[in-house]
Amino acid sequence: MIYFDNAATTAPYKEALEAYITANEKYFYNTASIHQSGKDAARLLEAARVQILELMDLKKYDLVFTSSATESNNIAIQSMLKKKKQFGTTILTSELEHPSIVNVLEEMKKDGFTVKYINTKADGTVDLEHLKTLLNSDVVFVTVMALNNIIGSVQPIKEITRMLKDYPKIHFHVDATQAIGKADLDYNGVDTISISAHKFNGVKGIGGLFVRDIATLRAVQYGGGHEYNIRSGTVNLPGIVAMAKALRLTLGEAREVNKRLNRFNKKIRDAVKDLKAVYLQPEAAPYIVNMSYAGAKGEVVVNALSKRGIAVSTTSACASKLATLNETLLALNNEDKIIEGSIRISMGRNTAEEDVNKLITALQEVYEELGDVLK
Repeated sequence: MIYFDNAATTAPYKEALEAYITANEKYFYNTASIHQSGKDAARLLEAARVQILELMDLKKYDLVFTSSATESNNIAIQSMLKKKKQFGTTILTSELEHPSIVNVLEEMKKDGFTVKYINTKADGTVDLEHLKTLLNSDVVFVTVMALNNIIGSVQPIKEITRMLKDYPKIHFHVDATQAIGKADLDYNGVDTISISAHKFNGVKGIGGLFVRDIATLRAVQYGGGHEYNIRSGTVNLPGIVAMAKALRLTLGEAREVNKRLNRFNKKIRDAVKDLKAVYLQPEAAPYIVNMSYAGAKGEVVVNALSKRGIAVSTTSACASKLATLNETLLALNNEDKIIEGSIRISMGRNTAEEDVNKLITALQEVYEELGDVLK
């Protein structure tokens, strides 16, 4: 199977897997144990934490290790809103967020919070002028993802950070899950930032939450007090060590990989742009091409490509089984037939030119196969 679903998950680096295995073999101890082996494991944990903070250029931040970006998002949102409710009840967010943001905010409405959405521009980025009009004394939380997982649009995080300096009681959260190694963004000044290792060729089951002021966070689940008493539960040291390794490798080769993927992105777009009833979403981050076979169902196209040995997806793998139209594509004012016929092609460090050529051939074959269905 030729893999074009890297926005869903990525193949781990061999070096990350080796680091994971080595840590499991030599440092399987509980980092909270007070015997010498536990202390050795704890030192390795802190060394990995420091390395990740340095690689992300967030040396003045703390880093809470979690099981995923979903858990990180939940901690940031639920923890801060419990604390902020006495100061205001309005939350601002983009129309482009992942379900692990959207669905948590929907739940927070039951606690009396109001959620307002920032308009989306034609290029898939948030409308900063509209954001300005939404800011007032009742707003206590703003969350905008760094890089959209459906079309790859990169959000103006630094500009939002500057804008919110005039509103000190607002907590600004960024879901940076898709952005690591794909967009060169400065997160300094953001209050909390979520990441997940499996999106940048680390192993599954480990994520992180960068926190500008750890004293502002509260636990949302309770236990033994691990990770600054914010995220209790035995620490996944092997996953953390593997994440540090994967992050270093990802950032080290990011420029070269993105240059290559940018060329592949253009090649795919050029191959299909003149096909009748094929619609391309705006070009943004180089690793994603979102396109539609208008009149067909995205699931049909995905299955047709799968039979040809090519793996793509419809929308987010975390929501593709839900029978709803995608929020990002709705925000861009796409017609229903374009949303229903959309597929997401997402490339990665292992994507080769030969893979892209086979994909293009398969896309054209499926186009011919669908025939009169397209409109």
